[in-house]
Amino acid sequence: MEQTQEARKLAGQGELREVSSQSSNDCNRTEKRLSPQAKWAARNPKAAWAHGCLRNALRRGLVTKQPCEVCGSAEVDGHHDSYDTPMIVRWRCRLHHNALHRAMKCEVVE
Repeated sequence: MEQTQEARKLAGQGELREVSSQSSNDCNRTEKRLSPQAKWAARNPKAAWAHGCLRNALRRGLVTKQPCEVCGSAEVDGHHDSYDTPMIVRWRCRLHHNALHRAMKCEVVE
């Protein structure tokens, strides 16, 4: 089990959790359920791939974090405008990154 969880993490699929379920037929039965992160990755494979590519590039030193484009904060997240280009990101602090997503959500609705 340990090896498969590690393999799933490396593949960007998150980890499996064992959850015991109470059913009338089998009280000792356990099910494997995906973590919320793994469910998101399954629904958004291109985004998960782009995030993994950027994470690996940061770890290897191929990409360096820049200050927030809005306020200059050093504590930043990378925002992908397109998942087709995983190394091209806009560096935003958490506050401005969330504001950017809210603004994008409003544009889609209108």
